[in-house]
Amino acid sequence: MTKAGLVPVERSLKLSLADAFLYALMVGIGETYLPAFALSVGLGEVFAGILSSLPLVSGAVLQLFTPKGVERVGSHKAWVILSVTVQALAFLPLIYYSMGNTPHFWVLFLILSLYWGAGFSATPAWNYWIAHLVSDEISQKYFSQRAWVSQIGILLGLVIGGVALHNKVTIFSFSSVFAGLFFLAFLCRIGSSLFLSRKLFRPEWAVQKHEMKGLRASWRIFWASPVKRNFFLILFPYMGAVYLSAPFITPYLLAQLKLDYGAYMIAIAALMIGKMTALAFVSKAKTPKRGLHWLILGVATVSPLPALWAVSTNYAFILALQFVNGMTWAGIEVGLSLIFFKDLTPKEKVPILTIYNLLNAASIILGTLLGGFILELSGDITTGYLTLFILGAVSRVFFSRPLIWQARKWQETSGSAT
Repeated sequence: MTKAGLVPVERSLKLSLADAFLYALMVGIGETYLPAFALSVGLGEVFAGILSSLPLVSGAVLQLFTPKGVERVGSHKAWVILSVTVQALAFLPLIYYSMGNTPHFWVLFLILSLYWGAGFSATPAWNYWIAHLVSDEISQKYFSQRAWVSQIGILLGLVIGGVALHNKVTIFSFSSVFAGLFFLAFLCRIGSSLFLSRKLFRPEWAVQKHEMKGLRASWRIFWASPVKRNFFLILFPYMGAVYLSAPFITPYLLAQLKLDYGAYMIAIAALMIGKMTALAFVSKAKTPKRGLHWLILGVATVSPLPALWAVSTNYAFILALQFVNGMTWAGIEVGLSLIFFKDLTPKEKVPILTIYNLLNAASIILGTLLGGFILELSGDITTGYLTLFILGAVSRVFFSRPLIWQARKWQETSGSAT
């Protein structure tokens, strides 16, 4: 137990798992079905794909205010809670527009920019906070457990949303299925903010005002370590290659293959089950591995997979492909989580995560816009999708080689090669 008035670390870690579950439930019920919602209001396949990624850039720009925001509110905890609450509130206008009030593309863009901006803003401060709660000895087990809990939440949310949409079940007497789902997502995110508010944050963990870094200072810190800097700079084009095809999977499944919401839900669930299977293996690994190890494994195995979308439209094949995709992506997600936790110093976490979010969002939008451009250029939409999937695989494989080389160099430099 800690001093009177402070929450024990063990309890805070359990609260963090509850927060992760509710956040994931929000993603499964709400965020996952945003592209489907865009299609349902008539935005079209290309716009639905772009809308799933375009607001990420403005969201990443908004999170540049994180250092000043933390300074203004006084602690990382207060900033995280504020950001999470704002993210929850972004669902309220979506509820309005899902009840027969057709939104303009740019209105949805602004709403989703707020949603992702608030989410991005919370991430650097949350990583700084959790690093004070999780010891190095339990980090791999804890983060893989947290990721597994998150996948359960997403899977449950997917099932609830898919069943509701497939059977046109209205929730809380809303006239629209999407409205009910977005309201549930709102409640989940508000609930996660309550769990966050009960977690331990000691006064001595607060960064002093003179230590808070603006964009220019954050960039200097990012640039100071050549090995880390080069890793994230090479990760930039790789993620662009990922998002050349990734945002268009949902339009492909719903609009091109004409899957109903039930079949679509099962396909996305297969992805989550694949992640959960891999995460169970990671959490039980007898020899703890550094994040760079898992990231290298994930990048090497996930890169050629988009080409397999061009092989067959058989539903069983799609489910198997989604399962394998989930297993491979788990390595990348756990790897990045451990890299941010273990391989960055406390003073590097917020600045480097801020720059990473900005670079990652830029890579996502560049990849998505290029993918949309390829689809638009194709005279035949089916040929366009197949071209996109093959190009996605080729570009991933091309950029994976320097990324893996730089990750191994980081391992060697830090003495963490496993």
